[in-house]
Amino acid sequence: MRAGICDDDSKWYQCAKEIIEGYGKKTDTKIEILYFPQGESLEVYEGDPLDVIFMDVNLGEENGIVLAGKINKKWRNCQIIYLTNYLSYATETYHTDYTFFVLKEQFKDRIGEVFGKILHNMEQKSERLAFSVIGGKEVILAPEDILYFERSGRVTRIVTVWGNYEIWDKLKDVMGKLSEVDFVRCHNSYIVYMPAVRELRKGCFILKNGTKIMISRSHMKGVKAAFMRWAMTQTV
Repeated sequence: MRAGICDDDSKWYQCAKEIIEGYGKKTDTKIEILYFPQGESLEVYEGDPLDVIFMDVNLGEENGIVLAGKINKKWRNCQIIYLTNYLSYATETYHTDYTFFVLKEQFKDRIGEVFGKILHNMEQKSERLAFSVIGGKEVILAPEDILYFERSGRVTRIVTVWGNYEIWDKLKDVMGKLSEVDFVRCHNSYIVYMPAVRELRKGCFILKNGTKIMISRSHMKGVKAAFMRWAMTQTV
């Protein structure tokens, strides 16, 4: 598990880190902890996917609740745990998607309860996808983290909300791992994650982040059918 602590108080960070590490040792849970001393350092983060962020509500001049809302949109699979000294903030968090709200003074006593909820939610989330990255590293991604795959030469690039990864796998082999409802092969060089698409135009997809992905003529018929099939799953 990869956890981040976003707090402008370095002393509290050390305290929270020790509490989390203590839980990890007691339960034999491997937890990698990263520190983000301000909201900006978290917003520009492009490392490996975070499973959870322990978020201070009051980040100096920044508002941790506003930052959590941005994280909800950017990293849908990252859970938010609010940590604060003030119970009054609890009523302000309702418009964000979060897993737990806990007072800092109670964090040590409630750590088991907090991680119980985190782990339960992780089990309930969509199936993870494992890829062997060039260089010998293994990366595990949720489908929601992926924007598209791009094949260039002998390398396939996985473009995600966290950053980019390069693998040797050919796109036809990658498609074998993916849901045919959520992913579509739209070009000899591209596979696109449908929920990342904002618009289907003539000859291309426009993603929600503004990226333009070409659709080849040979794939156009299949893309239109896949787009309609996916759109039907979104109706309520």
